[in-house]
Amino acid sequence: MPACVVPSYSLGASDAELRRLVELASHEEDRVVDACRRAGIGQGATVLDLGCGPLGALAALAGVVGRTGTVIGIDASASALEKARSLLPTDAFPQVRFLQADVNEISREQLGVERVDLAYCRLMLLHQADPAAVVRRMAALLDPGGVTIAHEPSDLSSHAPASEPQVPAMTRVWELVVAAARSRGARTDFGRKGRAYLESAGLVVESHRAYAVHYPPEIGYEIPRVALSSLRPVLAQHGLADEEEIARLDRELEEAKHRAGVQWVSSPLMIEWIGRYR
Repeated sequence: MPACVVPSYSLGASDAELRRLVELASHEEDRVVDACRRAGIGQGATVLDLGCGPLGALAALAGVVGRTGTVIGIDASASALEKARSLLPTDAFPQVRFLQADVNEISREQLGVERVDLAYCRLMLLHQADPAAVVRRMAALLDPGGVTIAHEPSDLSSHAPASEPQVPAMTRVWELVVAAARSRGARTDFGRKGRAYLESAGLVVESHRAYAVHYPPEIGYEIPRVALSSLRPVLAQHGLADEEEIARLDRELEEAKHRAGVQWVSSPLMIEWIGRYR
């Protein structure tokens, strides 16, 4: 099952943000494809990418199901879906559709499909106040024999992203990510408690494994910069960081991208959970 590469013509020459999204997604494609293979998801399947944001795993999933399958990207943000549409135009990705909906409220009827074989999510459940309830809703979207695949951090309070040499700004941004998630009432332990959440939703856990993604410096240090930018309103609202600190952290991360002698940059410890609906 080949991965599906986003065509370069869908990106404007000056659209740096979208180019970063494509580059980030490319580092996760093989993992998505491999998980689908092990779960028995292939050509012709109907799959959901819940909380897909402006790209998510949509391109990889499109490659998995082929043009005879269906991929539905679901997100509550209209602007995120608009970016996804610009990256995955219909002529190149006829199997990809989009649905603006809250993952906490989505129903099977909204999908407009006869069957759902896979409900996939990445870095989505960590934002939820009640991840168990979201997993139950994901399971309710599946047909018997369908699967969920979740790629989520082990625990936001530990196993933070890291690099060699260590960059204090990276550690601080992660602390702010955790604080921002908790300020919004989110649980931060799905990776650790995934089995209980999946089983409470009536899913049989077929596989779980831990992994970390290693990035080149220009990507690894860019990820916390993007997170910092997106969290600005929440950080301000809850008094977690002021503009002076945010600007300083952003500057230090940008400098780290170009520093000589960087040996590696890694993601937090991630957990993959695969559960099947019997």
